Amino acid sequence: MCEHSPQQALALGFEAMQFNSVVSTNEVAIKLWQKLGFTIIGTIPKAYKHGKLGLVDSYIMYKWLAD
Repeated sequence: MCEHSPQQALALGFEAMQFNSVVSTNEVAIKLWQKLGFTIIGTIPKAYKHGKLGLVDSYIMYKWLAD
């Protein structure tokens, strides 16, 4: 999904992609998206209720695709 979705977005004519909710405690996912060129452009405070940690932030991640 991480590599396929940006390719499909480009093929469909999109120039950028944004993921509206990447939970801040999901460090593996964050590092993967960053490795693929996505950056955190915003934080939604207390957006997700984690089973053990309570309310945690969620990140908005973005990548320009059209270069």
